[in-house]
Amino acid sequence: MRRKSTYALRERALIWSKWLGSAFTDGRRLEDYPTHIRPNGEGSDPEQAYSAQILNWPGPVGLGGTPEDAMASLGRAWRESLEGIRTYRLSQQEEMPRPGSKVPLRFAPSVRVALDPELLNEFIEKVLGFPPGAPVFISDGSRLSDFGDDEHERQPLRRIQDLYGLDVSAPP
Repeated sequence: MRRKSTYALRERALIWSKWLGSAFTDGRRLEDYPTHIRPNGEGSDPEQAYSAQILNWPGPVGLGGTPEDAMASLGRAWRESLEGIRTYRLSQQEEMPRPGSKVPLRFAPSVRVALDPELLNEFIEKVLGFPPGAPVFISDGSRLSDFGDDEHERQPLRRIQDLYGLDVSAPP
């Protein structure tokens, strides 16, 4: 049984038009992909009142106080993550997803992280500040920036220094 699309007719039409249009171009710019901007609802941070995303992709997402800011944020996230996406797909002998194509969510391996579950739980609780048993996924490729912005990244850096005596603020 096929899963019903959660997108409105307008969004599905945009997905199909971008997919069909990609047959006539080899570009893979953000403008080639179907995007959607939506309000985040009442109670959201005014600086993050809107989110922009690529339809059929699990990420990246852009946040902003206006629709234009959210789209600009998505553009920055796209440029930052595009090289990583291309490099990974090349290593897996895969092409870049065609605009409009569904891109499944993939989790990075967590083999190294799983070697010491006690340390992992301590890190999640004492460094990242999540309560015990919180549903937090950390992979071998996770970065502190995955858990907050630059301002929130400084606190875990200090906690790592205090708890483990390691300065991880700059790469060696």
